[in-house]
Amino acid sequence: MDAQEGGWAGVTANVHGRCQGCPRDPQKVPVLFEPKEPGKVDFVIVSQEPGHWLRSLGNGGASKLTSLTLGQGSPEDIKKANPLSKAAHIFGPFDPSSSRVYWTHALKCVPVNGDRDVNKEWRKAATKCREHFIGELKVLGKGELNVLAFGKYALELCLNVLDGQDIDQELSISEFMQSVKLPLVYKYRFKDGSVKNVNLYVFTNPSAEVVKVMKSGGKMTADEIQELEIKKIQETFGARKGR
Repeated sequence: MDAQEGGWAGVTANVHGRCQGCPRDPQKVPVLFEPKEPGKVDFVIVSQEPGHWLRSLGNGGASKLTSLTLGQGSPEDIKKANPLSKAAHIFGPFDPSSSRVYWTHALKCVPVNGDRDVNKEWRKAATKCREHFIGELKVLGKGELNVLAFGKYALELCLNVLDGQDIDQELSISEFMQSVKLPLVYKYRFKDGSVKNVNLYVFTNPSAEVVKVMKSGGKMTADEIQELEIKKIQETFGARKGR
C-alpha cells in the first residue's frame, strides 16, 4: 500500500509489513505511534531508533513510550527513552497520539541484538525506513511541519529525504550546527505533486557523547545554538497553542 494514497492506515501497514532487504526485517519489532488526528500535528520529533530495552515489550513498546511522554515513569526510563528528556524540556508532557507534537524514529524497529546494531545496519535499514518517513511527512500536519532531528542518524535521514544528501555522511552534529543557519527551510514535493513546507531544527542527542565545538572566532557551542532554537520553537508552539 502507498502511504501517500492510504493516509495513516497506509503508513501503519507499511511499517508493520515486510521490508525486504532490511537486516531487521525477519525479527522486526516496529514501534509506531498512532495519531488520532494526523492533520493536527505541527511538530515532529525524529530520533535514532527505539531502544533495545523495548524488545521484551513487543507490541507494547509504543504504549510504554507514551506513558513516558505523559510524564509517567522513572527518571531512569525517561533517560533510556532519549531524546525524551530534551523533548519534555521543550514541550512539557505530551501525548504523541493526540497532541500537536508527534514522535517518530529514523529506524522504526527495535534493534535485534543491542543498541550498537545501528553502526553496522544503518545504511541498509535507513534506505527502507526513509519511505516510511516520507509517508509520515505526507500525512502529518497540513501545509507546514516543524521537524526536530535529534542526533546524527536522524539528521542524516532528514537531509537525505529533504535535500537529497547521502544517507551515511559521518557528519558531526556540532560542526553542522555551526555551519548552517537553523532552522533549515525546505519545500518538499511528494510523488503526487503536492508540496509541504518543512522547517528542520537540529539537536544533539542527549544520550550521546558529543564533542562540543567551543567558542572560537565568535562561534557558539552546540548547546548555545540549541538554546536559541528551543526559544524559537517554544515561541512558535505557544503562539499556535493560543490560536
